[in-house]
Amino acid sequence: MLASMNDGDVSISAYDTAWVALVEDIHGNGGPQFPTSLEWISNNQLPDGSWGDSLVFEAHDRVISTLACTVALQKWKIHPDKSKKGLEFLKENIWKLEYANAEHMTCGFELSFPSLIEMGRKLDIEVPDDSPVLQKIYARRNRKLQRIPKDVLHTVPTTLLHTMEGLGVVGLEWEKLLKFQCSNGSFLINTSSTAYALMQTKDENCFRYLNEIVENFNGGGSWNLTFLSVRSGEGLNNYSTSSKTLPHVAPSISTTAH
Repeated sequence: MLASMNDGDVSISAYDTAWVALVEDIHGNGGPQFPTSLEWISNNQLPDGSWGDSLVFEAHDRVISTLACTVALQKWKIHPDKSKKGLEFLKENIWKLEYANAEHMTCGFELSFPSLIEMGRKLDIEVPDDSPVLQKIYARRNRKLQRIPKDVLHTVPTTLLHTMEGLGVVGLEWEKLLKFQCSNGSFLINTSSTAYALMQTKDENCFRYLNEIVENFNGGGSWNLTFLSVRSGEGLNNYSTSSKTLPHVAPSISTTAH
């Protein structure tokens, strides 16, 4: 899935696109802020009912992307047939997480996946919670949340900025976190994390970043492969794109699974 792409390449991520599609209109009209992202989701469901990489089946990617896209469709009450197919895929394939290669786990999976499950339940999306693999994921999440030093999270930029959509239960202090934005308005050039920040803050810089992404990719949320290095904390300090430079990032906190 990754070997065919060069470092720094950008592709469309179904997972990121779903988070963009979840953003409500920042002016309060009650509709989606980025309706073309919903169109992208509608047009890119795979034949088996899932969303994700169409060339390689990787369980973590397919499962979390499918849940995210299904949540987005359910939130806006559109395409119930596609939601149904997505849910059927989840019920039939979630067990595959038990045997998937942990090295292929998407960044921050153990934080983001439970958060999506909880969002889904509020929309009457039921993911079986008696699955042994889900119990393990929740256990990993709880251990990780217990280890997050809240004072560090809000005082220095860390790699956790890459997975803020999975940290809502921590009690994020946005007035402190916004100072860690990149100069282009994103958080670590990460679409899903920036979309979550926009949901919570309606920050204009977050909006401008996401709006540019949506326009450039016809509704799709981009995923920059440079940020594979986020998982180890390497390669961030000197990364820049045009004049948009990342802040120094502390590598001491990782969102990878343990």
